[in-house]
Amino acid sequence: MSSEIVNEDAFSINEQRLEGYFHLMGLVFLYYDYILTFPMEVEYLWKNFHGSTRYMFCLNRYFSLIGNAIVTISLFSTALAPASCRPFHLFREILLVSTQVVVCILLTLRLYAFYDRSRQVLIFMLSFASVLAALACFAVFFGQESTSSLTSFGCHTQLQFITAVQVASAWEALFLYDSVLLIMMLRAVYYVVMALANLANILTFYLAGPYMRGGISTLSSATSVTMVSRLMLHLHENANADGRYPSTFRSTLRFATTSTLQEEGRDTLNLMDAG
Repeated sequence: MSSEIVNEDAFSINEQRLEGYFHLMGLVFLYYDYILTFPMEVEYLWKNFHGSTRYMFCLNRYFSLIGNAIVTISLFSTALAPASCRPFHLFREILLVSTQVVVCILLTLRLYAFYDRSRQVLIFMLSFASVLAALACFAVFFGQESTSSLTSFGCHTQLQFITAVQVASAWEALFLYDSVLLIMMLRAVYYVVMALANLANILTFYLAGPYMRGGISTLSSATSVTMVSRLMLHLHENANADGRYPSTFRSTLRFATTSTLQEEGRDTLNLMDAG
């Protein structure tokens, strides 16, 4: 990957502007949901902070919140040196990969708990995830180089079609993993939302121009992080159900009593922590 200053045409400028808009959409979505759910986080996690799932929850949530703020600086600052675009781009790639890895770990733990800590299910999912992760990392970090450029908007990356197809394979691996989770967790709306967000991002690698290929990666990643955060908070809400907080986001379309939801939430969290 190289860094340079480029001369821009109208099409490139529009693509950079559009990429910036989608990035801000993802950022607003991420931070707005954080503000909405922070009282629940304090109530259900911070007052009784123990268990591996709580640490994973914080890693999932706060790494993305802080990391995307840094990415925003690189995309919109015009005071950067051309040489800084390369490390900023690398940081963004690492951020995207890391957040998706954490998301997949939490979802796998959720699935593991759902199947009552089935060893066969865990081995299958870990084996499947390992193969997909290896292919994704190879595509992102060892494929053809992209060009990270300092433009009038900030640091932006051009992806030629062949390079875009290689990078798209990483998102396709994630989409495939989400699809398997969806099949094995038929009642979960969260997985549908994440899979659709990933699919939309995949299409940009094939249908958009050089600057917009992968241009909604932040929005897609923010959707995954937010959905998993909601899923975890929903489980804690059920486990501590006492009527103080309304259920604002349900993963099922069935009616259940408070005691049923409370038992389900506690059992799932205990199984996830034990795993």
